[in-house]
Amino acid sequence: MLSGVSILDCTLRDGGYVNDWTFGESNVKFILRKLTEAKVDIVECGFFSPYKKSGKDRTIFTEFNSIVAMLPYLPSSTLACMVNYGECELSDIPDNKWGNLVVRVAFHEEDFKDAISFCKGLKQKGYGVFVQPMNTIEYAREDIIRMLEMCEEFSPEAVYIVDSFGTLKPDSLIELFDLYEKCLDDNVAIGFHSHNNLQMSFTNSQCLLQQNSKKRVIVDSSVLGMGRGAGNLCTELITMYLNDNLKSHYQIIPILEIVDGCIANIYAKRPWGYSMPYYIASVNHCHPNYATYLVNKQTMGVKAINEVLEKIPSKDKKKFNQKEIEELYISYQNNDVDDSSAIKKICELTQGRNIFVLAPGKSISEQSMLVKEYIKLHNSLVISVNFLSDDIGADVLFYSNSKRANSIDFHALEKANSLVIATSNVSLSGKNVLEVNYKSLVDTRFDEADNACLMLLRLLKSIGRSCVTIAGFDGFSFNNSNYHSDKASNIVNNEVIAVRNKEISLQLKSLMEDMQIHFLTPSVYVG
Repeated sequence: MLSGVSILDCTLRDGGYVNDWTFGESNVKFILRKLTEAKVDIVECGFFSPYKKSGKDRTIFTEFNSIVAMLPYLPSSTLACMVNYGECELSDIPDNKWGNLVVRVAFHEEDFKDAISFCKGLKQKGYGVFVQPMNTIEYAREDIIRMLEMCEEFSPEAVYIVDSFGTLKPDSLIELFDLYEKCLDDNVAIGFHSHNNLQMSFTNSQCLLQQNSKKRVIVDSSVLGMGRGAGNLCTELITMYLNDNLKSHYQIIPILEIVDGCIANIYAKRPWGYSMPYYIASVNHCHPNYATYLVNKQTMGVKAINEVLEKIPSKDKKKFNQKEIEELYISYQNNDVDDSSAIKKICELTQGRNIFVLAPGKSISEQSMLVKEYIKLHNSLVISVNFLSDDIGADVLFYSNSKRANSIDFHALEKANSLVIATSNVSLSGKNVLEVNYKSLVDTRFDEADNACLMLLRLLKSIGRSCVTIAGFDGFSFNNSNYHSDKASNIVNNEVIAVRNKEISLQLKSLMEDMQIHFLTPSVYVG
């Protein structure tokens, strides 16, 4: 069995990816106090990054004294903070005058030699140093050995195996552990930081803890597994496992009090955990933010997400490159077709008609009588966007979202002689399907380039239809209640929603310079 096991709780640091590190000052103190009551060995309070936004409510610190101020809340636990190599200089960190304080240094493979020198400098300043090579499994064996040899030159407190993308399996983990054990002195602990993309964090940690070794091991975890994407190993689970199997003495109730008093509320608003897109990100060995970007688009199923992730160049997989994924997304969606015949038919269909665009916002359910009366009074041509309302109906269905299109019974629509306008990324076929080019209807100046309603408005504008009435274009809400049907609803975090609403407003404003757009139901996009 292992000679010693320590738990490092990283809720306030890794969990911060969920809520932009804005826990609130009282919650930070509450979490610190409860973790020390739980007898958690090491508590990470956040990032030290001198040039980022900081504040009393956030666990990103621009002044090292703000980290030191956390020490009184951890009388029986070691305090840790993390530095991303390259975000600060050694001169930004004062000599350690406080004792029980660890600095964790995270770095990418291409920086490992310079990062190890940085770690050595921190050791000379009197800090406990944890060496954190991100995505360790992607290192060449000879580079891992060289890194470990460099660590031996100054004896950090710990060197980590970091499963950044949640891809490790037990065999690979033990192979790395054996290599670390062989290359490192017994006084250097081996750390393990995992992500839960494949639901392997708990299994891998148990496998590691069952090794017959003299080495001390440090296992990272967070309360309720709080962390970006699929999340991390749960502190409440690993501490219970250690109590049951290694006769540890962690107190579980204080950890559960953190869940009850703080974390559950965050989870309700911005959930994390296992999901198919993050599983696919792990399988493709790429940064989870790529999956997050595509999920937040709300236009793709998992098959399409996988196909886009497969196209990410190897050089860009480890670090998130937003420009790369934006271009890949648009490129994937674009499927040029000759739509001249379809455009001609749409012109004929809409000629002289009062055009009514029916979007899937909740307001069409709340004001269905108003909507139906307006349609009847004006003999409107109803074009429904990415859905079909059983109550209101539609003359034409417009689909630009393959995920939504997959849920529709198009055989039944053809049987009912319903007309479908589909953008070329949706790849529909049939006698009643008019296919139009996707790329001609998007505005790539915006991240929210392919909003379905905006695409339809651009199509109508392009054929000279300058007067349109809209219902159900409510705008995205922060409580995820903006859709008339739960089937259309997806959970997106508040930051994404705010950007999405702003970008749609800007594009609408531009369209309304040449079009008369009347909103029949309330919308965040109009006063």
